[in-house]
Formats: sequence, C-alpha cells, structure tokens
Amino acid sequence: MEEVISESQIPIHKEKRNPYILIGIVIGICLFGIGLIALTKSISKNFEQPKVVVIPTPTPDPMAPKNMLLLGYGGVGHDGGLLTDTMIVGHIIPKEKKVILISIPRDLWVPIETVAGTESGHKINAVFAVGSDHKAYPKVPKKYQGEDGGLLMTKDAVAKIIGTPVDWVAAVDFSGFSTLIKTLGGIFVDVPFSFEDTLYPVKGKEKETCGKTEEDINALTATLSATLLEKEFPCRYETLKFEKGKQFMDGETALKFVRSRHSDVNGGDFGRSLRQQAFLLGIKNRLLSFSSATKIIPLMKTALSMVETDLTLADLSGMFERYGMMTSYTTDVIQLTDQTVLMPSVSADGQYILVPKTGENDFGSIKTYISSELARISESTKSAVVQ
Repeated sequence: MEEVISESQIPIHKEKRNPYILIGIVIGICLFGIGLIALTKSISKNFEQPKVVVIPTPTPDPMAPKNMLLLGYGGVGHDGGLLTDTMIVGHIIPKEKKVILISIPRDLWVPIETVAGTESGHKINAVFAVGSDHKAYPKVPKKYQGEDGGLLMTKDAVAKIIGTPVDWVAAVDFSGFSTLIKTLGGIFVDVPFSFEDTLYPVKGKEKETCGKTEEDINALTATLSATLLEKEFPCRYETLKFEKGKQFMDGETALKFVRSRHSDVNGGDFGRSLRQQAFLLGIKNRLLSFSSATKIIPLMKTALSMVETDLTLADLSGMFERYGMMTSYTTDVIQLTDQTVLMPSVSADGQYILVPKTGENDFGSIKTYISSELARISESTKSAVVQ
C-alpha cells in the first residue's frame, strides 16, 4: 500500500538554498507586514515675525499598502532566456492582514522606450529583456542603462498598468527551481483544475528529427509554425497529466506544473497564471512550517545573494523585527483576463497579443478594475470580521 505523505512529515533539508526561494520568501514576508516610520520636525513660530503659512510634510503611513513584483525567467540555456514567464504583483495590505496576487499576462501589449524618446509596442514579457540586454538595446533611456535596467524598466511598465508604484521587484531564473523544491523537502500544491499537456519539451531533444529528413524539416518549417509545427515532432515531447486537488510535488514535478503551456484545458496564459499562483501559495504554506523568524532570516540572506532585486537584507530583517510572525494574513487573487478587462488582438507584425477592451494602451480601464476589485475584497474582509 502506497504511503500517504502528510504536510507535517515533510523533512526540512539543510542543503544550499537556491534562487527561486525568494518568491516564496516574499510571499511569506507578506505575512509579516511592512512599513517605515518617518519623523517630522516641528517648526517654531514667532508672533512678531510676518506670518508664513507652512504646509507640513505628511508623515508616511507605516501601514500603507505596498507592491512587490515577482519575475520568473528561463535564463541560460533557454530560448529567449530573458523573457519573463511569470509576472505577479503581490499587493500587501498590512491593515487588513491581506495579500492580493495580481497576475500580469505575458502577452499584454505595452509601449516602451527601446530608444530614448521613442516608444514602440512590445509584449510585456519582453520588457525585462530590453532593459537587461544593453548590447541589443544600447539606446534605452539613461535610467535603464545600468545593471538594474531590466528591473527598473519592468517596474515602470507594470506601474503604468496597475496605476500604483511598484515598491520592490525580484527576478529569478529557473535554473535552481528543482533543487529549491528538494531543499524544502517538496511542497503541497492545490491544483486548480485537471489538465493534460502532450507537448511538454524533453530537455536535450529540442533538435531531434523524429525520423524526418532535412528536406522534410525544411518543408514543414516553411509551411507550419508554433503548435502545428511542434506536433510534427512528437519525439521531442512528453505527456503531462495533473488532477485537480491537493498534490505533493517534488522539484521536477513542480517545474513541469508551472511551465506547461499546451493543454487544451486552460493551457494558455491565463491558466498558467492560475497554476503559478497556486504554486506560490504552496511555497508560502511550506515557509509557514518554519517555526520562527530566526530560521527564515538566514534563508533570506542566501536568497538575496542569488537573485536580482532591489530589496536588501536590512529591509527584510526590519520587517520581521517590527511585525513578527503575522500568520493571520490571508491571500486573494485578481485575474486580468479576456473575461474581465482584456481582449485578444494581433500586432502589426503578426504577433498574438492582449490589449484592454477599451482600446490599445488604454490602461485606465485596468486601473479602474483593479481598484474596484481591491475595494470588493476589502469590503468582503470587513463583512467577514463583523460576522
């Protein structure tokens, strides 16, 4: 009889932590609140001097909502290694003890400055690549020409869409993904829907001919593209199957779960966003099994040394010191889909893209939708507290 693994039985390995850990850590940090306390200076007045109207500088609210942008990209060894497969904003609301995950579809069409002073349309999953690859894009605005160009450009692009600033960003590649899950001892993921993918690529078989001649391959490449072309080379792929419900996943399984993109059921961008959110929640729940901040802070230190981020260890440590283990934080999601505010379209060069239903580059409708959803979630939270 097969042994059933319970969450309490997952061992905590003491191996070296890997890059993808920061995504889970950030979601865990969402449980601990954030904020900096600002001090204001008093202004002395002399009634004998002419009266001067002084407008005091508002004291920043230490419990104001914050936005953390999480980026995942393929990295070395992947085609388009700097294109972001994952873009999720963690909107943290300390006063309501809540985290809202907002998925940004990778095909969303946005204007960016690949040349300073001149905007052109690109899929948002290319923004990090444009800001990071200074050889291919040497004429981006000066603010994006440093080492953090990709992070800064993506923060600005996302802020333009959601209507509020992005406070922090963390970008990680997939190279350490499987080892990360092994380090955590595996995770439990609540799979949101059952699906099958018959075209998941097998590493090392990307160039297999599957018995076809060079002439056959040239003819197929000239007449077919995308999925139709992939189906002509079945030996390059394997079939994945996942059933709805809570499942224990090791590193290899979890990687396949979040990267699959060819299922007939929710196999597109929106379905993958749901799966990635489910994965993040699994990481968050696993981190909650660590009994104290003293165990997580060393984990953060390792993670910060291996990812691209504008967060510092001092930032993260301060959050724990100020707010402790706020395990009562709950999580909600906001989906930007063709069922809400987006619609499919085609770019001038023939790419499949997503644009706002109100028109290309009209992000006002997206901002309004996000604001209304945040208000709805907030009201729902208040109602639950009253009950």
